[in-house]
Amino acid sequence: MPTLMAATMAVISLTIDAGAEPVSVMSAPQIQAAVESEERILIDIRSEAEWKESGLAKGAFPVSMHDPQFGANLSRLFQIYGPDRMAMICATGGRTAYIANVLKANGITGVIDVSEGMFGNGKAPGWIERGLPVVSLEAAQAAYEAALAQ
Repeated sequence: MPTLMAATMAVISLTIDAGAEPVSVMSAPQIQAAVESEERILIDIRSEAEWKESGLAKGAFPVSMHDPQFGANLSRLFQIYGPDRMAMICATGGRTAYIANVLKANGITGVIDVSEGMFGNGKAPGWIERGLPVVSLEAAQAAYEAALAQ
């Protein structure tokens, strides 16, 4: 999948066309239900320090955009699940909106942005404030590794 790999590897360096249509958005409760029903997978693109501080949404895979292997890790998940099953979450929605738009600009559509993030953003309260389940980094990492091993 050369186009997919190129898009995911360039995810940080591409400038977004301001006139592009917005990506699809879901609320934290909507994505929680989609993850529980195995309709979607959720990736948390925050840093390891952020995961350790607040935990991760239950069911989220820890795939940090700050990791030099982010593009390769994202590409691997796309190969396993396809972009139409993917959703991304960060702290307040800024980073996920950026990454989802970069992917869309490169022809990879279907990725959902959980725009309220873990902490909310003025438009919605966020995963944690809503009282949705949170797990430790260790639990999320074990689930991620198990999913990759399938």
